[in-house]
Amino acid sequence: MGGKMKNNNLKEFFIKLPRNLKVIIARFSLTYFAMNLNPYGSVYIAALGATGTELGLLNSISLAFTCFFVFMTGWISDRSDRKRMFLIGAGLGVIVPIIYAFTNIWTWLILAFLINGIAEGFIHPAWNSLYANNVSNENRASIYGLVTVFSLTPSLLAGIFGGAIVSTLGGLTVEAIKPLYYIQATLLLLSFVLILKFLKSEDSDKFPKITLSNMANDYKEVLLLKGARNWAFMKSLGSLSIGLAGPFWMLYAAMFKGASAMTVAYMVTLRSLTNIVLSPFIGRFSDRIGRKTIILGGRAVMYLGTIIFMLSGADWMLIVAWIFHGVSDATGVAWQSEEVELVDPNQRARMTALSVGSFNILAVPASIIGGWLWDDVSPLAPFIVMTVIDALVRMPIIYFMVPEGRKIESAEKQ
Repeated sequence: MGGKMKNNNLKEFFIKLPRNLKVIIARFSLTYFAMNLNPYGSVYIAALGATGTELGLLNSISLAFTCFFVFMTGWISDRSDRKRMFLIGAGLGVIVPIIYAFTNIWTWLILAFLINGIAEGFIHPAWNSLYANNVSNENRASIYGLVTVFSLTPSLLAGIFGGAIVSTLGGLTVEAIKPLYYIQATLLLLSFVLILKFLKSEDSDKFPKITLSNMANDYKEVLLLKGARNWAFMKSLGSLSIGLAGPFWMLYAAMFKGASAMTVAYMVTLRSLTNIVLSPFIGRFSDRIGRKTIILGGRAVMYLGTIIFMLSGADWMLIVAWIFHGVSDATGVAWQSEEVELVDPNQRARMTALSVGSFNILAVPASIIGGWLWDDVSPLAPFIVMTVIDALVRMPIIYFMVPEGRKIESAEKQ
């Protein structure tokens, strides 16, 4: 996908896309719809009787298993058929909402979180490298931004649709939320079939003998790159910031701000709409002025949205806060571009594995700490700690220690 992106209309842009990128967009559309349909996961688990600490523990189980599997699957994905690796993870992912739908005891969700962790470990390295290798560096963020438009637009009504179902069935209760998991399972199954039937496999290298020594040497090749190494270090602190607060956003909105199912639906929908509208423009700016500038600017907007969220006294303030988070989401095209541009194409699954694994490596203590902060300190504490660590530790690492990805043409030049 080389060449300069001109001001073609979206229809022409889509028609000219390679087949694999069209399939990738279709898969994104289905999974984003499934995700936006049901933002009530933490509320559902709490309604089944879990405390904040237990909710944090469940998330830590998922993240820990992702961390365990992602390093092996990232290495294999760079050396074999990425499509096959993705399908294994996607097949496991279909099981997760089915478990949610059939359980009435929160402890059974331990199995769901365990399977989800394994599934994510398979999916992320294979999928991110498949996506990245269908786009060139020169206009990567611009194309990522346009792909976001096609991928997220169908999901705009998902939150409203899910919220309407929950509201009709009685509000934020187990019985009202449960049907959404059946719909999610159906959409994830369709996504699996779509990739199985239409995604073309990439050519792969001859796979080396599976030994810890071979895997360590291949990861060492990536970690010798200063930018990749510092990026992984920055991501390792993610569990102590973003991951720590992750399970509690909607629970806080429902329990302490009185948000209804429809308020949550509007929050999710307008966040997605903001992301869709801004992603193409932010992608273009990222290609012109640099990934790091966009990343840091987006983070500042996210912190502002978090402050509004914590201080909100009305539903409309929660919605405004989530719109600010949507602005930050739109800068994800710069994050995605920066990460894959730090390494060569044949190293991208390993880079993703390092990124995901590094994020999850402190997941177990971080999620438990988050639950403890929620239960024993203050429901605001997870969000405050998240903001402090992210702003004062992680962002300075990006600013001072990670090179501008778009200027790196190959690992050798690094």
